[in-house]
Amino acid sequence: MPKLKDQDVERNQVKIEDAALRVFTRQGYHGTSVREIAQQANVSLGNIYNYYRTKEEIFESLVHRYGKRMASLQQRELMPLLGSLEPDNLSKLASVVREIVSRNSDYWRLMYIDVVEFGNKHFAHLYQDFPDQLKRMNPEAFGKLKANNGIDPAIAFAGIYLQFFLYYLVETLFGGKQHLGVPEDQAIGHFIRIATAGVGNGGSSRNAQSKTGGTHDAKNDPGAGVPRTAGGTRRSR
Repeated sequence: MPKLKDQDVERNQVKIEDAALRVFTRQGYHGTSVREIAQQANVSLGNIYNYYRTKEEIFESLVHRYGKRMASLQQRELMPLLGSLEPDNLSKLASVVREIVSRNSDYWRLMYIDVVEFGNKHFAHLYQDFPDQLKRMNPEAFGKLKANNGIDPAIAFAGIYLQFFLYYLVETLFGGKQHLGVPEDQAIGHFIRIATAGVGNGGSSRNAQSKTGGTHDAKNDPGAGVPRTAGGTRRSR
């Protein structure tokens, strides 16, 4: 085989891996043969084996490529929002998560294939010590957070971050439109209120609003129920 330039090798691998992704997400990893991948990529079977020794190497290369893309996306779009439990910031975080989930559905499909067919062999590391992973992405922001009532703020932030992802994954990939029984803005608003005001604090939250004269539509305001300062801005507890 003539020696190819690095960019030609990468281009050919991307072509093969994109074809593999289409077949994997349609019929699963174990239900796909290397021959079917070759046919989908419009290359010879022998050509595929010039780049990959096994079908699993194709899958692993796909995971690595998409993982690098996702890491870059998180660094660019999510990192500035990490660490703050302020309602406005959490609302922005939810919007970014929604866009990431909707624009990268194949990444999540790969993850589900891995869970079902490999026992999460290739993605498990993403969720090990997850709060610490977030803190490493934006140590300055997390360094400003203080524990409250024995609750580690990094764990609290990681919890709502994952809840946003789970919500939009169910909405986007599982077809569970309004699966909590309310429109998206109300569902996200409930998550934010739980994260900032807690559960069972409705009375104190309403009292805080009445004392400051704050009135707003709880159905449409994601920060509804979150106590406000005397100046009218929301604060987290």
